Amino acid sequence: MNQFSVLISRFTTQQKIIITGATAIAITLIVLLITVFNKPSYSPLFTNLNSQDASKIVQTLKEKSIPFMLDDDGKTVLVPKQQMYELRLEMASQGLPNSSVIGYEIFDRTNLGVSDFVQKINYRRALEGELSRTILNLNEVEGVRVHIVTPEKSLFKEDEKSTTASVVLKLKSGKPLRKEAAQGIAHLVASSVEGLDASDVTILDTRGTVLTETNKSDGLAGMTTTQYELQQKVENYLAQKAQRLLDGALGVGNAMVQVNAELDFRRVEKNLEQYDPENSTVRSEQVTEERSVLRDSLPPSTRTNSVMNYEINKSIEHIVENVGNVKRLSVATMVNDKMVTKQVNGAPVTESKPRDAQEMDQLTQIVKRTVGFDSTRNDDISVVNIPFNDIAKEDLLTQKDNEQQWDGIAVKVFLVLAMVAAVVIIRSLLNRMKFKVGDSDVMFGTYVAGELPGSMHSARNIRLPAADSEIPIEVVMKAQRRNQISEFAKNKPDEASRLLKVWLADEAQV
Repeated sequence: MNQFSVLISRFTTQQKIIITGATAIAITLIVLLITVFNKPSYSPLFTNLNSQDASKIVQTLKEKSIPFMLDDDGKTVLVPKQQMYELRLEMASQGLPNSSVIGYEIFDRTNLGVSDFVQKINYRRALEGELSRTILNLNEVEGVRVHIVTPEKSLFKEDEKSTTASVVLKLKSGKPLRKEAAQGIAHLVASSVEGLDASDVTILDTRGTVLTETNKSDGLAGMTTTQYELQQKVENYLAQKAQRLLDGALGVGNAMVQVNAELDFRRVEKNLEQYDPENSTVRSEQVTEERSVLRDSLPPSTRTNSVMNYEINKSIEHIVENVGNVKRLSVATMVNDKMVTKQVNGAPVTESKPRDAQEMDQLTQIVKRTVGFDSTRNDDISVVNIPFNDIAKEDLLTQKDNEQQWDGIAVKVFLVLAMVAAVVIIRSLLNRMKFKVGDSDVMFGTYVAGELPGSMHSARNIRLPAADSEIPIEVVMKAQRRNQISEFAKNKPDEASRLLKVWLADEAQV
C-alpha cells in the first residue's frame, strides 16, 4: 500500500483524472459487453393465449425453474431460444394450451345420460373449434371465431332453411388478408359442414369489414364484381407476352408495352330452330281401298287411294356465348433508340441512333402476332421509336435491403472496438510512466542521451531523492540533462571542449 500511495502521488492532477476516467469507461464497456453477449435470446413459446392457458404455462415454467418473459399483455410467453422446441413438445404432452380452442377432445370424457340435444351442441362446438384451429395456421390470421347455424330439418322441403356460418378473423398487423385466401376459408368451412354452401359463409375482420362476396357465384351481380379483375388479367397477360419477346430481341429495358383490352361481358343465350325442306322424310301413310260390283258376270272393280304425310327436318340449338370475349385491343409500344459505339479520338463513345423503318415494321409484326391482332375487331397497335431517358439502377435500391440485418452485429462490433480503444489508452499512459519503488528513492523511467562523440550514445537511469511534494516530469528531465552534461564535462574535458568548438563553428557559419 505504501508503494501504491507513492505511485499515485507521483501523478499530476490531470493524469489522475485521465487514468480514472479511462479506467471507468473501460470497466463500463467490459461489463456492458459481457451483459450483451451473455444475455439469453428469447423466442415466443406460445402467442395469443388466454389468461387460463397463460397461468398454467407460467406455473409449469416456474416449477421447472426455467426463465421466461411475458409480452403482449400476458398473451405471449417468451422462453430461451435454445429451449423453445423442447418446451413446446413437453407442453403438448401435458395438453397445453388446452382452453383456448376446444375441438374433438370434448368427447374424450364419456358422460352417461347425455341427451341428444347436448350431444348436438357438443358436436357443433367441436366442429367450430377444429375449424378455428385449421384457420389459425394461416400466416395472416392471429385469432378466429367460427359460428355455425344448423336449422332443424322440416317435413316439407320448401320449409327447410339452409345452413349458414360466420367467421370473425383477427388479422396480424401489416398482413391484410387476400381475397383468394378469404374465398379459400369460405370453401373450407363449407366443405366441412354438411349442407353448407360457400355463398352462405360470411367472413369479416375485427373492424367489421366483410371479406367475402355476398352474391351467389353464378349470379349476374357476382359476375360483374370480377369484370375489372378479369380485364386486368387479360391486359397483363398480353403485355407480358409481348414484353418478353421484345426484351429478347432488343435487350431488357429497351421496350415498354401497354395493352388496353375491351371485353364483352354480355351473357347471351340463343335458341335456334331450323327447317330443311329439301330433306324430308315420310312420317305416315294412309291407304284407302274401295270395291264396287257392277254385274254378277263381271268381276268387282277396285279403287285404291293413298295419302302420305311427310315430316320436314328440323334442328334445335341452345347456344350460350362465353362471357369476357375480347371486343377490341389497343396496344401501345415504345422502343428505345439503337445504341451505337464509335471510336472518337481513340476512345469509344456510345451514341443513340433511331431505328430504321424496316426494323420497326418487323417489331410491329411481332407485337401483332403476339397479342392476337384481329383487323375485324378494329384492333389498334402502335409501335413508336422514342429515345428513353436515363433511369437509375435498381441495384442502388436493393443494396439497402440487407442493411437492417447487420444492425445487431454493428452494435456488438462497436462495443468491442470501444473496449479495445480504452485498453490501448490506458496502456499508452502506463507506458509513459514506469515506476519502481525502492527504500530511499524512486526511478522515473529512463532517459536516452543524444548522440555524443565516440561511443557516448548510452542510456542512464535518473535517480532523484524522494520528495513528498509533486514534481513535474519536465523539471526532472531538465535536471537530469544538466547533471549528465556536467558529469560528461568533468570526466572528459578534452572531448567536451572539442564538441563546443564544433557547435560554435556551426553557429558562426549559420
